[in-house]
Amino acid sequence: MANLAKGTTLDKVFKEASVKKLFKDLLFLAQYVGRRQGNERVLKDQVRQQFKANMHETDEAKILEQKEAAMRALGNFYFQEAERLAREKGPKRK
Repeated sequence: MANLAKGTTLDKVFKEASVKKLFKDLLFLAQYVGRRQGNERVLKDQVRQQFKANMHETDEAKILEQKEAAMRALGNFYFQEAERLAREKGPKRK
């Protein structure tokens, strides 16, 4: 999202976000986290269950809200992972 064109709003980004892309990204995240924690199948099943439960949603506001929540989850994880990696790497010493 760092390369947003001038005048692009986050609402537009959320509206244009592909549900299929979010689904794939969340499954990948569930796989990554699950392998580290030993519960990969459970996490992937939870992602599938949530998407399946909402697959017939037609209310645009609810769909947008769900997309925003999915994108927040991905963003929060990436931020936490970057912090963890930075802590593990530590400051460079001369």
